[in-house]
Amino acid sequence: MAKKAVIFDLDGTLVDSLKDIAICSNIVLKEFNFPTHKLDEYKNFVGGGAKILLENCSPSDISEETLNKLLIRFKKVYDTNIQNETKPYKGIEDLLKQIKEKNIKMGILSNKPHTLTIKYYEKFFKNYKIDEVHGQKENIPKKPSPIAAIKIAESFNIECKDIFFIGDSDVDIQTAKNAGMIAVGVSWGFRGTKELIENGADHIVKAPKDILKLLE
Repeated sequence: MAKKAVIFDLDGTLVDSLKDIAICSNIVLKEFNFPTHKLDEYKNFVGGGAKILLENCSPSDISEETLNKLLIRFKKVYDTNIQNETKPYKGIEDLLKQIKEKNIKMGILSNKPHTLTIKYYEKFFKNYKIDEVHGQKENIPKKPSPIAAIKIAESFNIECKDIFFIGDSDVDIQTAKNAGMIAVGVSWGFRGTKELIENGADHIVKAPKDILKLLE
């Protein structure tokens, strides 16, 4: 049997961070005298990284200069509020524990800025000694580009076709497909299963424990 590995998306897959994202976004939007949004609206704004988030929740005629100012301010506000309401989804910590016990390599790949991704990892998941943890970096294209995912596969020394890429959005499923990995969509995330199926998910899981069944 070929050796397997897993790469997880972060927001909406391992952690429920939507409330913190919404609160911090609204703080910044208010400072710039832009309209704010309800929590559920942010489910469709996230997934593409911080700049895309702000572009999605800002007025359509926002200038690039103002958007960049908004981004700088958002990063400062979010950095100080990153863990106020955020927590791992039920069953995730037990899942990671069992995967580690099976000596299966694990990675995290997020479109969240790398420094913030590391903060999440150190707060919630460092005890599980995840092998590779990467957020968005300036020199590497963000998801759905397969480049970062393929680099993780190379570090694992495992073929892409034997890696489960697990996420909650179209971006994650597209990343998996682009990298030649097994695309797994989680039903508990921000977007729901319809988007995952439409983008070609190979599997849909309803609970973290279902991921173990796939690995077995």
